[in-house]
Amino acid sequence: MQLACGEPGRYDSPMTVHLQIRDLPDDLHQTLRQRAAARGLSLRQYALEVLREHCEAPTLDEWLDGLKQLTPVTLSTPSAKAVHQAREAEEAALVDALGRP
Repeated sequence: MQLACGEPGRYDSPMTVHLQIRDLPDDLHQTLRQRAAARGLSLRQYALEVLREHCEAPTLDEWLDGLKQLTPVTLSTPSAKAVHQAREAEEAALVDALGRP
């Protein structure tokens, strides 16, 4: 599966690309600056980090394609019933631990 923003490790290459964003709304710029400052980063460092994190995460279409490749499983107990039983067991354990009826 290829990521929408490129190959992992691509940012480590010696080739540098300059990115300029025109007409950035003031409120968005201010938010980015504040978040960068809170992390002790320059705006450039913070923006690069945000873009890198965004590109490392699969898009919805990539994620759905990955789901299609999974092998379906058959459960011996319907999932809703299993969740209900787990919740009941957890509640019973809490009641026992707290000593309440």
